[in-house]
Amino acid sequence: MPIRPFLRPALVWVFGALALALAVCLCFLLAPFLGGRRAFWIVAPRYIRGTARAFGIRRELAGWEDLPEAFRNGTRPAVFIGNHTSLFDPPLMISTLPCHPVFVAKRELAGVPFLGWVIWLAGFIFIDRSNRAAALRSLEDAAARIRAGQAIVAFPEGTRSRDGRLLPFKKGAFALAFEAGVPVVPFAIHGGPDILPKGTWRTRGGLYRITMGAPLESHAHPDAEALRLAAEAAVRALLEKDQGKSTEGGVEVP
Repeated sequence: MPIRPFLRPALVWVFGALALALAVCLCFLLAPFLGGRRAFWIVAPRYIRGTARAFGIRRELAGWEDLPEAFRNGTRPAVFIGNHTSLFDPPLMISTLPCHPVFVAKRELAGVPFLGWVIWLAGFIFIDRSNRAAALRSLEDAAARIRAGQAIVAFPEGTRSRDGRLLPFKKGAFALAFEAGVPVVPFAIHGGPDILPKGTWRTRGGLYRITMGAPLESHAHPDAEALRLAAEAAVRALLEKDQGKSTEGGVEVP
């Protein structure tokens, strides 16, 4: 009996790693015919959903239908920002949000075998935090892509919280939204620290809930710093409002 809590997550990680390798190969096989982004969005959400089920993770999305239709169908770009709770946040959001956003990721991830290859194929935006000039160029590229219609997800805390409490937001994502002239859409994640706590590889099944908040128009704020403060307050309010809820007001995602 004592070995089971160790054995099951270990076997699921092995399954997930093998499935990731196969999914990445499939993406690259399809990319010459469909394009990299389209191949990614055909393969990746299906792989993630299957892996989430193997881990016993249930995904739930709340507040999405309350957003204006232009955000939901991807015709109006935005910067989605929220709390960073787990290594699973990007893949679970990829498999849950219908608008096919790209993520702002640290440059080190580009060198991770299979994972780095496929997120490069998907067009994620890599930021080199050790090189200010390169980071600024990446943000300028991101702003151009947002103006062209690309939705982006960023975690402005800059790192994962150990206990689920919100860390102070950094300014970069809000400077990006302000420069591009697009709204910020706040969201709050619940369940991430329980499913995969920071500092451990052992996972637990459970509910992973994303709650969307009302969009914040960047032009309604005098500068990026004011937008940052408003967004941090909005995410904090979403976290406090949803504290202790399970599936109330949310829709479980298949």
